[in-house]
Amino acid sequence: MSEENNTTLNETVEDPEQSIVTLGEVLQSEQEMIDDVNAVLGAIDDKKCTYSEGYMKRQALYSCLTCIPEAKSDITKAAGVCLGCCFHCHEGHELVELYTKRNFRCDCGNTKFANKSCKLETTKTDANEFNEYNQNFCGTYCSCNRPYPDPEDSVEDEMIQCILCEDWYHTRHLGVEFPRNVSYAEMCCESCIKQHPFLLYYGALCVKAADPNAEAESKEDEKDDNEVDVAQTDEKTDKETCTKPKDKSGLVTTKFWTDIEWRKQLCTCPECIQIYEEEKVMFLLDPQDTVHVYEEKGKAKAREFEEKQQENGMKFLNSLSRVPLMEALAGYNDMKQHLIEYLKKFAENKKVVREEDIHEFFSNYDAKKKQKSEVPHFCG
Repeated sequence: MSEENNTTLNETVEDPEQSIVTLGEVLQSEQEMIDDVNAVLGAIDDKKCTYSEGYMKRQALYSCLTCIPEAKSDITKAAGVCLGCCFHCHEGHELVELYTKRNFRCDCGNTKFANKSCKLETTKTDANEFNEYNQNFCGTYCSCNRPYPDPEDSVEDEMIQCILCEDWYHTRHLGVEFPRNVSYAEMCCESCIKQHPFLLYYGALCVKAADPNAEAESKEDEKDDNEVDVAQTDEKTDKETCTKPKDKSGLVTTKFWTDIEWRKQLCTCPECIQIYEEEKVMFLLDPQDTVHVYEEKGKAKAREFEEKQQENGMKFLNSLSRVPLMEALAGYNDMKQHLIEYLKKFAENKKVVREEDIHEFFSNYDAKKKQKSEVPHFCG
């Protein structure tokens, strides 16, 4: 959802020193996009429906507004489908990409879809009673309740996901200054902080607020720091003892947690556990719940697949006799030389290399290569 990452290769840069896109930059940009996709989709089998896996701790989801147009205005009609169903049951439909959601079971083919059945998993219950839906399933986000991307919004901004309600917010609508120069791990929106006031006891684990009340919160956080230290000591001695800091922050605002390990500081005494259960946030204690863990699994699976592909490629090359092997290497060198010559023209004319230019090169190169390999029908 980050609009900052949407810079494309065909954007014109006025500075002549930056007007040339190198092959390395093209490949790096492509690799970054691949990494982003792998983080979200890498751990998923796109040929299977995830329904049989039950309410998954986290998975990529989509909302189909072609099958359920009523969902655009009625959240009770909302439904979510997994990646596999997105490809095999809803191809070409108007889909809302929901990034990832927790504790969700694929809805494709159940009663929310009227007479439409799932092509990948035919046996399903009528409804998934534990699924939860927010406005994202209707195609809107943030407290401004607007679509993403928004055709009527020309302001460049980034969107951040709240780890509790899992809605996405423009940084300018968070109610506090966004910590652009400070690293943070997770964010809880102001609305969720109001609903879960126990989090106000853990202000010491948040990025210090950059507003007129920052000094006041800083003093509160210094107290909280001491309490957290004591809490950690007490936890080692007695798990029944409440380790929640004694001082509560008075600033009910959006919170940015500085460290991905902040959840481990939450008290786990019986009284606090009861609060988490009543407020339905027990997932905060699950180390597998975070988007960070999910994305790392996706990247790891993608790397494993890539390594296997490389291994198979090497096996293929090693299986070739000397002549086919030399032909394969010669083909690679020929392509590289043609690409270098192609890019030189852009450098000499101080022109920007666009994404479509790269696609055009490979399209023309493949066509010429195919033409050379065809058997002539007559002699010249």
